[in-house]
Amino acid sequence: MTLSKPQLRTLRLLEAEPAHRVYRSQRAGDYTWVHEATTVSLTATLHQLFSHGCATVSHDNRDVAVITKKGRSVLAAIAARGSR
Repeated sequence: MTLSKPQLRTLRLLEAEPAHRVYRSQRAGDYTWVHEATTVSLTATLHQLFSHGCATVSHDNRDVAVITKKGRSVLAAIAARGSR
C-alpha cells in the first residue's frame, strides 16, 4: 500500500495520540478532525486513512479517531524499510 506524505504524517500523529472531531455547527456533517500536535485540519487525510483501513473511530467515542492494527503495521514496514 502506498500512502502520501500527509497520510503518513497523520498516521504518526495518531500513533502518538488520537485525533478529535470538532463540530462547527449543529449540522451532523459540519465538523473537522483536529489533533493536538498540529494546527492544520486532518479531515480529508483522515477520511482517506479511514477508507484504507489504517484509522478508525474509537468504539467508545465516535468523535475520536485512532490508528488501527493495519496502520501500525504500515508504519512498522516503513520503519523497517528505512533502517536497511
